[in-house]
Amino acid sequence: MNTKDLWQSYVQSNEVNQTLLPEYIIESWKYCSDNSVNPFSRQGIERIPDVELAIQMKELSFLIQTVKKEIKRLSEFFYIKKPLFILTDSKGTILWREGHSETRDLANNIQFSEGSVWTEKAVGTNAIGIALRTLQSVTVERFQHFSEASHPFTCSSTPIFNGNNEVIACLNVSTMETASEVNYTLFALKMIAKNVQQRVIEQEIKVKKEQLLEVLDSPFKQSLLVGLDGKILSVSEDYQEQYQENQGELITELMKVEATPFKKEKLYQNKELIGFRYKLEKGQVEPSFVSFGITSKNKEYQKFLNQLSQAAKSELPIHVYGETGSGKEVSAKTIHYNSSRQFGKLVSVNCGALSESLLESELFGYVAGSFTGANQSGYKGKIEQANQGTLFLDEIDSMSKRMQVALLRALEEKKITPIGSGKELSVDFRLVTASNKDLKELVKQGEFREDLFYRLYVIPLNLPSLRERQEDFSTLVDVFCQNKKWQPSWQNKISQIGKEYEWQGNIREFQNFLERLYLYFPKKEPTHEELVNLISIGSIKIIPKLDNALDERSEIIHTLQETDYHLTKTAELLNMARSTLYRKIDKYQIDITKK
Repeated sequence: MNTKDLWQSYVQSNEVNQTLLPEYIIESWKYCSDNSVNPFSRQGIERIPDVELAIQMKELSFLIQTVKKEIKRLSEFFYIKKPLFILTDSKGTILWREGHSETRDLANNIQFSEGSVWTEKAVGTNAIGIALRTLQSVTVERFQHFSEASHPFTCSSTPIFNGNNEVIACLNVSTMETASEVNYTLFALKMIAKNVQQRVIEQEIKVKKEQLLEVLDSPFKQSLLVGLDGKILSVSEDYQEQYQENQGELITELMKVEATPFKKEKLYQNKELIGFRYKLEKGQVEPSFVSFGITSKNKEYQKFLNQLSQAAKSELPIHVYGETGSGKEVSAKTIHYNSSRQFGKLVSVNCGALSESLLESELFGYVAGSFTGANQSGYKGKIEQANQGTLFLDEIDSMSKRMQVALLRALEEKKITPIGSGKELSVDFRLVTASNKDLKELVKQGEFREDLFYRLYVIPLNLPSLRERQEDFSTLVDVFCQNKKWQPSWQNKISQIGKEYEWQGNIREFQNFLERLYLYFPKKEPTHEELVNLISIGSIKIIPKLDNALDERSEIIHTLQETDYHLTKTAELLNMARSTLYRKIDKYQIDITKK
């Protein structure tokens, strides 16, 4: 049974074989029946007044012009013949059309034109109506339309959203022929909608910034401008270095990790609240924060450091998750010296480096003569040494079940008993733990006690690996060269090759490589092969940074840039079919908006 027969059967009996049509078509047909839409209507029946249409077109002129530019730029994505492009507002009113004359003439015959309302209630099942109701991208072919007026067309539509993810328009392309490349058509429409949304967001931000700047009663200094939605719209020049990357984020998220004391000021225009200014008050000084290690330029590491600085102020247990060599001990040191216990001791223990019996004596200490080989004067355990200070337990995941129980008891009772002693000692310490394994998974696997997990995992922090901090390779090299008073003319070459590998041992592994490099090549410039050899001799497994998929993605991006984002030329240079290029752009989520 063809689609026309299915349609005729449904309009006569309201029954249809649901396995023969897409679910969204069945749903829409039922929606139309429930709303008494006439399936035999030969044209659109609802229009808005011309004056109202003119006002709508003026208000949305930026959107219309942006859509026109994107369609022109991405026209080669459309395989369909004689296309007619249509843009509606959020209510389904057609604001703009452009395309093939034959298709436009046929559309005129059914009043599928500017000012007409093209919703399901108005004209029955159609791509525009479904897209606006469901907020999904859809295609409706010929007799899948509920009303006869639309039967000559195959239409694809996608909603367009603003910065708050509210639908503001719908973009449609219609043709008189059955779509043979429906997926590519929808893909192209979604790309256009995505690019348009980005332009709309940028325009919204620009307008809001201009409004807020107009009503300021003092120079825009030491300030952040924030919209009614709580997002940071603009940063004053003197704060660019510190807060530029926070633009677009919620001010509440920044306030969670930023200790700077801002004063919130409401901004009005014609007695209407339009936004806020967050300004540093005169006389206030930013609290000092001591950080160890390099000064990272990486945004994710900065967020980690901000979270760490806030957590350090509390007395709550902190757990740092990070790969081997990524800087967990440096993090513990930073926590200690920014806490109220900074004048006490920071005592570190690597739980993975000690057997169970040695770890027990190391943590709890012992009295003289407790066991064969014990120190004659006894030993003050690490927990007792950390009294009034901070105890850092690295590789906590390697601790045996028996030691987990002993540690749990010490945390609960705040008391310990040295080996061989019958006397309990009261202890007061801040606990920081770390691991390179996921403690949650270890609990699920039964390898780590759940009750201890909840004692340790109060403030979990994720430490970014070195390969996630590409900006920091040059800093690491600079610091190393400064410390060694070494100034090779090929210094940039070192940080560049650092970005090409995974560095499973993270900063520690990279530092070891730098030491070997300094030893073997104090003056002579090494070849690329010699650099790779120096990396490999200190690595368990040398892994290039980019796998095959990422290599291919990078090649596509590079070629797009070379051809000024001309898709046909890009496909030719990459020696692949244009359809293959489209699939790979979609697969790798490549933004084809010109930078």
